[in-house]
Amino acid sequence: MAWRDGCGMGWPEIMRELEEKLRGTLEGRYRPRDGVPFFRVQYPPAEEREALRRFRELAQHVQRWGHPVYLIRMTEVLREAMARLIGCGEKDLPERLVGLEKTLSRRELRQRLAEHLPRRCTEVLVGRLRDADRRSVAVLARTGALYPFVRPSTLLSGLEGRIRCAVVLAYPTGTIGSFLDAEPAGGQGGYYRGETIRWR
Repeated sequence: MAWRDGCGMGWPEIMRELEEKLRGTLEGRYRPRDGVPFFRVQYPPAEEREALRRFRELAQHVQRWGHPVYLIRMTEVLREAMARLIGCGEKDLPERLVGLEKTLSRRELRQRLAEHLPRRCTEVLVGRLRDADRRSVAVLARTGALYPFVRPSTLLSGLEGRIRCAVVLAYPTGTIGSFLDAEPAGGQGGYYRGETIRWR
């Protein structure tokens, strides 16, 4: 059964609104807020498994509309960005992180990662989306993995003007903006543009 809050908004309504706005944007019938084709979709953290299913379905729908789609798990982006930052292969990453925790305090390691990971994650995404054009859609799932190192708002700001496709960013939160506006470990700012589709 789809999760619903007291006002009765659940997965079917959320995804219907997203699909209408996204398809309208791709077909030139809808102009997203700020003219930026970024759509953030809020869902409760307990719904992570259902969120993955729903956004896989969205990717299939976008393909049926005749548009290329890139379904990207942010857990993979974060792992690749960390490996690049530390200078090791992804399979060696856990061991290298344990080694760094022995030489730095956990707090200092967290601050250093938060200082550099936003840019590294952006670079990984820009690389993965280099062939995406204005007809394409990138669906970014599992964004909860970024916290507390990278704010989604900072990530989207870094993508703006560097990619050509529409972006759907799925993020877990109970209150609008609570995840996006939470103070990150590195203190980087970030204002998010585009649209938020939220549970209400």
